Amino acid sequence: MKFYSTKFKDLKIIKLKRFNDFRGDNIKIFNKKYKKFNFNFFESYVSISKKGSVRGLHGQLGKFSQSKLIYCIKGKVLDIAIDLRKNSKTYGNIFKKKISSKNMTAILIPGGFVHGLVALENNTILVNFNSKDYNPKKEFGINIKSINLKLPKVKLHISKKDKKLMGLTDYISNQK
Repeated sequence: MKFYSTKFKDLKIIKLKRFNDFRGDNIKIFNKKYKKFNFNFFESYVSISKKGSVRGLHGQLGKFSQSKLIYCIKGKVLDIAIDLRKNSKTYGNIFKKKISSKNMTAILIPGGFVHGLVALENNTILVNFNSKDYNPKKEFGINIKSINLKLPKVKLHISKKDKKLMGLTDYISNQK
């Protein structure tokens, strides 16, 4: 594993190593001994998405904020995170990165971000490790169509719930 810094404090890109032999592949995506993983995982999810599926942008702030480790097992996604840590130098800035089963990349996102993705291939499988329990009463989100980001040219499939989320500008102006 190699960790790469980004302009976002504590948001890391992780280059994973594939171990291959005649049986197939073995990929380590987490090892507690690495100091970069400065949280314990509480729960994990696997999502299977069709091309164009949008998941997010969701988050939980304050003491319910979740750090996340994201890895694409199959397919490809545009992974998106927005820094909503009020005292951060990158507050309101958007991080995006294409990750796939081929590029062997994982993303470590600290608490205080909203996170989401757009599936770029059918049957994309993503695993998501969270540092805290999902609390539906503390969840909020940002509408992906409200961010200043060139999205992939695919038909987007957005849930009814996510279509109703507030815009990024509205969220930021409500925080002042």
